[in-house]
Amino acid sequence: MDRRTIREIYLGRLIISTISLAIFLFTLLFLYSNEAVILSFTHVTINKSLLIMSTMSLLFFSLYLTVSFPKSLKIKFTRPRIRGKQYPVYGFFIILSIGIGSTLGSPLFILIPENALQYGIVSTISLIVAAVTSVLMARVYFDIYEFHKNNGKDIVGGPAFVREAYGVSSVRYFISRISMWVANSALSAYCVIIFFDLLFVIIPGTSIGGTIISKAIIYIILGMFILWFAINAFFEEKFLRLIGKIQLVMMVVMVVILVAEERMIMVASAHFSTHLFFSFSGNWFQDILIDTGYLFILFFGFQEIMAFQRNIADKTMLKIPFRKRPVLIGKDYIIKNSMIYTVIISSTINIVYSIAVLTTQSRGTGIETNAIPAFLIAQMAGGNVWFALMIIAFVIATLTTFVPAFLAASRHLKSLGEDRIFPYSLARYSWVFTLIFIVILVASGESFLLSITDFMVLISLGFISISGTRYRKELGRTRGTLFPVLVGSLTFIFGAFNYFVDPEVVLFSILIISVAYLIHNLINMEPVALKLFTGSMLVMIFLADLFINIMITGTEGLKIFMFTENRASTFEELHLLLFSLIIVSIMDFILEWTLNGKNNLTSILQ
Repeated sequence: MDRRTIREIYLGRLIISTISLAIFLFTLLFLYSNEAVILSFTHVTINKSLLIMSTMSLLFFSLYLTVSFPKSLKIKFTRPRIRGKQYPVYGFFIILSIGIGSTLGSPLFILIPENALQYGIVSTISLIVAAVTSVLMARVYFDIYEFHKNNGKDIVGGPAFVREAYGVSSVRYFISRISMWVANSALSAYCVIIFFDLLFVIIPGTSIGGTIISKAIIYIILGMFILWFAINAFFEEKFLRLIGKIQLVMMVVMVVILVAEERMIMVASAHFSTHLFFSFSGNWFQDILIDTGYLFILFFGFQEIMAFQRNIADKTMLKIPFRKRPVLIGKDYIIKNSMIYTVIISSTINIVYSIAVLTTQSRGTGIETNAIPAFLIAQMAGGNVWFALMIIAFVIATLTTFVPAFLAASRHLKSLGEDRIFPYSLARYSWVFTLIFIVILVASGESFLLSITDFMVLISLGFISISGTRYRKELGRTRGTLFPVLVGSLTFIFGAFNYFVDPEVVLFSILIISVAYLIHNLINMEPVALKLFTGSMLVMIFLADLFINIMITGTEGLKIFMFTENRASTFEELHLLLFSLIIVSIMDFILEWTLNGKNNLTSILQ
């Protein structure tokens, strides 16, 4: 290819990218102007569905045309397979503290009190069901890890198990990885919201100290949060051992406070009452399934242990209380038992706290509407001292939940680049994309974030558990082949019942999974076929808009196009954007055709 042709191609790409970027920005402005209409999924009609599809298609395809480059120019991204470095410095108790920290997160300070007062004994039963399911899932995780280790593979758990079972190109792997990215991002966003509730609602409204002391406390807590995040995100390898020790100390402090708070609440109650236990009068079986799915956000943190398996020492001495000689234990023992004990310890604290809340007879005292109910319960039962202790436990829980969730989300997005699904040059900045996504999610509200976290993580865990059927026979447990299927089916059932909690969130989550499936297929298409697909989709959407003539009340135009006066509707601007993008996509297809030749397309169509 001569220099002149290359210059022409670069000029063509520059024109296409510039126009596509302008269309993308105008579409973003249109979406912003009509956010209340487009992003409202109530009373969805054919016209509204078409409006949503048109807007999202404009965003997606204009962004794609902006960043796409022809493969024949050999301008390719480097996509190395990062295996990670071995830092075997952690022992049993540090790994256990990491698991508990990821599980006993800040959501428990809100979910358990509100859920207990609403559902009574159903809430407690749901916690038990979720705990049992998590223990079974931890066993599936270890079985798969053991299989890979026995076969000489260094596989970090979770969606990586699905990848090894079904292959990198599997849709199941892609969905499980994307779902985990969305779930961990949503959990991080939720932690941010309630953390700022503490800083700017709870502390300023408390009677502890004066205004100056309250501000000092806010700045100290905020400084700790930023410092802990920065150390973990950017200096983890350098301070790995120190981070583990600090994590262990924080976990001991938090667990002691929570256990003491639970005992104090029960003792402070005038008398043990079972009134709230049996105040629920609904469909017990259905509501237990619904509530289990809703509360599962409190139980999936045990899997974070698998992400640290490279940091666990092969052999370590375990000092057991009341035993003179320490016991030598191996890496497998640490992984298996730390996951199981994480679920047992965390579940016990959650269940006992749920029972403690029910014994307070606190319904109707404002707890249900409080920003963080656990603080009000502690203050009502024990005064300001216990209120302050609960704040300390909450801060620790936030530090040990947000940071692992954010790092896990970044790893999931980065893995898609390492697996050659996304360009690695983009995936290497996965933490930036994840941080931006978290900022966007913060605006969606607490209820939305809780529901989408539950649903997405249950879908991903279902695929991960079922992938264990590939390894069960290899482990010599032929009679237990259906065990991973049982665990995976339970998580899918719990996820499905989230529909009764928030149908819109479940439908939105399914939309994300469907888009993920579309992206998965688009990425694996040949360039010429992908360009042809892009143009065809835009033409069909444009024709549908013209024939159906979408008209939605409440929408606003951009008022910066030529249609400033005497417009029939604001959608003339949308039609102009679609038509412009069709022209750009045709130019892009012609360029790709010129680069790859007719033979490429002929082989694709056969």
